[in-house]
Amino acid sequence: MKRNVSSDPPYKITDLGHPLPDSEYAVSVSLPTWECVVGYEEGYDSVLNKLQTGYPRFFVSPIIKSLEVEVLRGLNLSNNLKCLLFDVESTAIRCRKFIVDRTDGWEVSVESIFDGEAYAVVFPMQIEKVAKKFWRFFGEGVSVRRAKAFLENKSHDKLEGIEAVEQIKERISKDTGQDIENIFIYPSGMAAVSATHRALTEIKPNARSVQFDFPYVDVLKLQQEVGSGVIFIPSTDSDAITKLKEIISKGESICGIYCEVPSNPLLRSADLASIKAVVNSSNTPIVVDDTVATNVNVNVFKYADVVTTSLTKYYSGVGDVIAGAVIVNGNSVHRKKIVSQLKSQKDADLYSEDAVILRNNMGDYRERITRINETTPRLVDLLMEDPLIEKVWYPKYETRKNYDSVRRSSGGFSGLFSIKLKDSVKNTQHFYDALKLCKGPSLGANFTLVCPYTLLAHYDELDWCGEHGVSKWLIRISVGQESYEFLSQRILNALDKIR
Repeated sequence: MKRNVSSDPPYKITDLGHPLPDSEYAVSVSLPTWECVVGYEEGYDSVLNKLQTGYPRFFVSPIIKSLEVEVLRGLNLSNNLKCLLFDVESTAIRCRKFIVDRTDGWEVSVESIFDGEAYAVVFPMQIEKVAKKFWRFFGEGVSVRRAKAFLENKSHDKLEGIEAVEQIKERISKDTGQDIENIFIYPSGMAAVSATHRALTEIKPNARSVQFDFPYVDVLKLQQEVGSGVIFIPSTDSDAITKLKEIISKGESICGIYCEVPSNPLLRSADLASIKAVVNSSNTPIVVDDTVATNVNVNVFKYADVVTTSLTKYYSGVGDVIAGAVIVNGNSVHRKKIVSQLKSQKDADLYSEDAVILRNNMGDYRERITRINETTPRLVDLLMEDPLIEKVWYPKYETRKNYDSVRRSSGGFSGLFSIKLKDSVKNTQHFYDALKLCKGPSLGANFTLVCPYTLLAHYDELDWCGEHGVSKWLIRISVGQESYEFLSQRILNALDKIR
C-alpha cells in the first residue's frame, strides 16, 4: 500500500531516499536531515545509495540508468562509455554539440535506438560531468515513464498523447486567455526556458540577455552557458531599473529580459511596468516565469511578451510528472518571430503517458491554488510573530506594489515562502531535523515540502549567494493541501525544540 506523504510524512532518518510522493515517478525525494542534504551534495554513497528517486534534471532515475546500460550493451560499446537518452533527434544533436564545444577532442556520437523511436548521445565517461550539465540545464532527457516503456517493450498510444497535449493547451488557454496556437508544451520547465532562450538568441544573434533579480539557479546558469552571455541585475529596487536604463540607453542590443514573479527563493517581484517602459523603445522582449505565483493569482501578460511556467509544480500538484510550457503573448509585437522560431525547433514534445497523467492531474488545479492561498498567509503571519524567526519572505510582504500590479482581482499570494531563523548557525539544522514534514527538493506539490534551498541549489557557491542576500541558512517551505492546524502545529513543535 502506498504511503500518504501528506498525512504521514517520511521525516525520519530511516526515511532517507523515500520518494515524494510514494511513486517510482516521484519528482522529489526525502532528505530528512541537514546532514543528509550535505551528504547528497558531497556525493556520499551512504546517502546516494538510498535515494529511490530524485529531482529528474539533477538525479538520473534507477529506471533510466537501467535503460542506459541496456542501450550501451545493445550498441555493443565498451565499458568506458556512457550515454544520455532523448526522444528527439534534434535535441540529441544539440547535446552532442554542447559536449563537443566544452571538451577537447573526445569522440561523441549520436546513435538511433529502438528503431528510431529515441536517440542516444554516447561519450567517454571522462567527460560525464559536462554531459550531465546538458541533462540538467535543458531538461529534455527521456522521462522515467518513457524509459520504463522501453525496458518493458511497451508501446504507447501516440494519438491519446496528442489529444492529451491539446487538452493541456486548452486548459492553459482558458486560464491565461491566450490562443492555443501560441502555447507550446515541453518535457520540463527548464526545457521551456531553454527553448525560449534559443528562440530569442536566434532572433538576435550575438546579443546578451538580462537577468533581472536573483533567479531560480538554472535559469541564470542557462544564460551563462548558452548564447552570448548575460547581464545579471540581482535586485528589484529602483537602482536595478536605473541600471537597466543605462544598459538600454547605451544602445546595446539585448535578446531578452528574464524575470520571475515572484522570484525563487526570495519571493520578490520585478517592477514589470517600469521594465516595460524602459525597453519599449529598444525592441526587447520580456520573459516572465509565473510558476510560483501561478496564473490563478497573477496575469503577467499585462507586460510579458513570453511566459514560461513549470507544469511539474502547481499545475500537476501530484509531483509524479515533469513538464513545462511556453506561452507567447498574442498581443506582443514579437509574437510572430518568437512563435515561428519555437515551431521551427520541432522539439516541443511530451511523452504520451506523461501527457495523459498531467492532463488528469490538472483537473482540480484552481481549487488547490485557492486552498493554499488561504493556508499560506496564516502560516506566514504566525511565523512573522514568532521570536525565533529573523525574517520571512513572502510575496504579500516583498515588493508588494510590484506583485499587486499583476495580481488578479481574485488572486492571492500562492504557497511558497522562505524563512531565516535567529542565531541561524546554532538553530537552523536542529529546526530542520525536528520538522515532521516532507523534506526534499521541488515545490507546488499537494503535500508540503521543506528544503534548505541555498544548500541544495547553490552548494558550490554559498558565499556568492550570501553576497546577494540569499543566506546559506535559508529554509524554503512550499505549502501543500494539508490543513493550517496540521501544518502550524508541526512547525511550532519543531521551533519548540530550539526555544
